[in-house]
Amino acid sequence: MNIKKVLDEINKIQQQKICTVNEFRNNSKLGKGRGIYWIWTNLTFDELRTTKQNPDAKEVPIEKLINEREELKFICNMKIKDFRVVYNGIGGYKGKTVTEKYSYDLRGRINQEFYSKDLRTGTLNIGNRSNIDNWAVSYFDFNENEEIIKMLPEPKGNKSYYEEYANMLEINWRIEYGHPILNRY
Repeated sequence: MNIKKVLDEINKIQQQKICTVNEFRNNSKLGKGRGIYWIWTNLTFDELRTTKQNPDAKEVPIEKLINEREELKFICNMKIKDFRVVYNGIGGYKGKTVTEKYSYDLRGRINQEFYSKDLRTGTLNIGNRSNIDNWAVSYFDFNENEEIIKMLPEPKGNKSYYEEYANMLEINWRIEYGHPILNRY
């Protein structure tokens, strides 16, 4: 198993899928599976620092994280045009098919990052805190890219590739390409 090769393929595909948040939200066919996503912005760190936080919510504390991490060496510096990666995560349903009533697919999880007002949820909540035109998203869909994911060993038991590998690939992507500045962990 060559994790670096898998990560390089994932990274190449996610960069090809970058689109503005408005493009993503207006095309319901994007991100219907499960996988890993990246949030990009063209805002500077100084501009991000002015993002307001609802003190009652568990929103990602953007100003705090920028202040703590801006000078650190291993913060992700990946850019496409004027956009830079500032966050990544995973999203999808467990098992081989969608069976749980409250399961989110990749698209649902990405939309939560932009528009969730749930006070209990630790999302970016960008659409309610910033101008959405300054943001973009990219993703890698396990369902659309099985030939890459199947380079990894067959999951044990009745687990899907997503259940077995999504978290590991998300973490290892950060080790390889840098930690996005707005990821808490």
